[in-house]
Amino acid sequence: MNDTMVHVREKKTIRLHWFNAICWLLLILSGFGIISGDFVRVMPGFWPEFMQGLFGGNDNLVLTHAIVGITWMSIFALFILFNFKSVVLPFLKNVWIMSPIAAFKDTWSMVVTLAHLFGIMKNIPVPPQGRYNGAQRLLGTMIIFCSLLIAASGLYLFFGPMFLAFAETSLYGEIFRWALVAHVSSVFLVIIGLVAHIYFAIVEEPECLEAMKSGDISVDFVKHHNTLWYEELKQEGKV
Repeated sequence: MNDTMVHVREKKTIRLHWFNAICWLLLILSGFGIISGDFVRVMPGFWPEFMQGLFGGNDNLVLTHAIVGITWMSIFALFILFNFKSVVLPFLKNVWIMSPIAAFKDTWSMVVTLAHLFGIMKNIPVPPQGRYNGAQRLLGTMIIFCSLLIAASGLYLFFGPMFLAFAETSLYGEIFRWALVAHVSSVFLVIIGLVAHIYFAIVEEPECLEAMKSGDISVDFVKHHNTLWYEELKQEGKV
């Protein structure tokens, strides 16, 4: 058994990951406290009441939610600006699904992987994986798309009523309602994906969680789970 480690993540990427995780936790907790109407509610009534009481009213809670959200967007924008060629572009090349054929291959890979967890389709091998497996690529593509939609809709929801004459133009209100639907729907999609992401990181593949803390991962793990990535690392002389 070879326990040699290979360095695969820079500290700045690790810091961004945990910054993102903290922001999402704060945004979910505060966001679920904002929506408190009888017609639309995403959490039991006690949670909006608790959060709005904690922050001294819904207006303050909305403001806090917006500040965290704008901070999240700003840090990511700066990171992308200063690390586009070295970090962002390689990441997108590895994770972004660019064609229906790629989406089909990644979906099949995910189906086989999940089937193996339930003890079925054992005779069908998981296709060779790159740095990110099929499930991670599908999740990554969805999160990128949803994050852009969350950012755009969130900015409109917060700044729209400040600068646009909603009383004079009904279209602004219509856009507001659809922006709210897009915002909440995208958040729920990401949450579903994050539940699976957290489960795999903690239960199925804790090596990935350790790599997101130290930046290092076992060569044996890469060779077993990410064959194509292992071959790339060999060509680069890293293993």
